[in-house]
Amino acid sequence: MLEQEIKIADLRAGNQKSFEMLFTKWYAPLCSYAYSILADQDEAQDIAQKVFYKLWDRRAEIEIHTSLKSYLYRMTHNACMNKIKELHNKADHHRNIAYTSSDAVNDTEERISQNELQQHIFEAIENLPPRCREIFKLSRFEQCSYAEIARQLDISSNTVETQMVKALRFLRERLKDYLPLIFLLYLIACN
Repeated sequence: MLEQEIKIADLRAGNQKSFEMLFTKWYAPLCSYAYSILADQDEAQDIAQKVFYKLWDRRAEIEIHTSLKSYLYRMTHNACMNKIKELHNKADHHRNIAYTSSDAVNDTEERISQNELQQHIFEAIENLPPRCREIFKLSRFEQCSYAEIARQLDISSNTVETQMVKALRFLRERLKDYLPLIFLLYLIACN
């Protein structure tokens, strides 16, 4: 308990070394925790980074009545819940736009047909590195779990997860110009 009080006192005083030690110790576990809630590695990392930014930014006002670990996990949990609310609000907003602007949907559909969109997606997938492409296809097209892919390819589940993160990041970048259309077509298909 005294060690924790010293760290908190050091943090309040602006001791960067103490902050770096906290970051080094808790960043990866908080990323994992955020990922377990959001199922998005990039968002989980953003959340963990924001938690530490907020901790440093408000260090002088920190009042921790539990353990530092509990405090960090609570901050992470709250940030994840806020992110989920934000995503739901955006989805609701996009759904409303889709309902109220059917002309825009028709214009968008005229600009790029579904076949052209599928072609862009297929090309992006084919441009993935071979191992990454294989793992992505097993996961998304054959609905294999990470554990099944790991067994089938004789690699670790962590390697599968890392390759999927790379694949999704690559596809997100390659298809960024089409993401609004993909999202809009998804909303229409769901209704």
